[in-house]
Amino acid sequence: MIWADDRPQIRAVCFDGFGTLVEIGDKRRPFRALLGHASASAAVTQALTTPMSLRDLARDLAIVPDEERLIELEADLSAETASTRLRPEIEAIWRRLGELGLKIGVCSNLAAPYGAALLGCLPSAPDAAVLSFEVGMMKPQVEIYQLVCQRLNLEPHQVLFVGDSIDADVIGPRNTGLFAMHIDEFESGFTEGAAPEAPKPVIELLERAAATPRRA
Repeated sequence: MIWADDRPQIRAVCFDGFGTLVEIGDKRRPFRALLGHASASAAVTQALTTPMSLRDLARDLAIVPDEERLIELEADLSAETASTRLRPEIEAIWRRLGELGLKIGVCSNLAAPYGAALLGCLPSAPDAAVLSFEVGMMKPQVEIYQLVCQRLNLEPHQVLFVGDSIDADVIGPRNTGLFAMHIDEFESGFTEGAAPEAPKPVIELLERAAATPRRA
């Protein structure tokens, strides 16, 4: 892609949520415990693409734990959301991307109760937030990456997607025309520069951000 002006090709970085931007300190997995044997693909999809509480999901899936068990699961959910924290490296990365004039997006597969926990940890509001339970679709559906680009008002080749899932955060975005890389590679490139085999626009972006020259 050849540009007629001096603007960099990558104009935004879109991050996955949990495991990339934030992490849960007290993991209890209440949704997994609720679904149990019902944790088939359809049930998981409903949990991640519908804005409902844990109790609402139990009702819709006709799962009937007793009230005491539901209260326990809701307490586990509260413990998880309360223990959600920004990953240590992210604040500096977020700030540096802003200094470089890049837009920042967030795209995450998550159940509705985790939305506020994710967004509440971020250093500032993202330019676009595409959360599966709000938009009724989930990664790696092509349409969710297209929606990211629409909300950022950019073309796919102007967006770098970063996350911790190879299928959802690397292969899926690449199949939709975005640049994409694993969060470990991105964090390394952010301080040391991109690996030589990286696409040129990614090298250009990380060289601008890196504290030291690109690796030989």
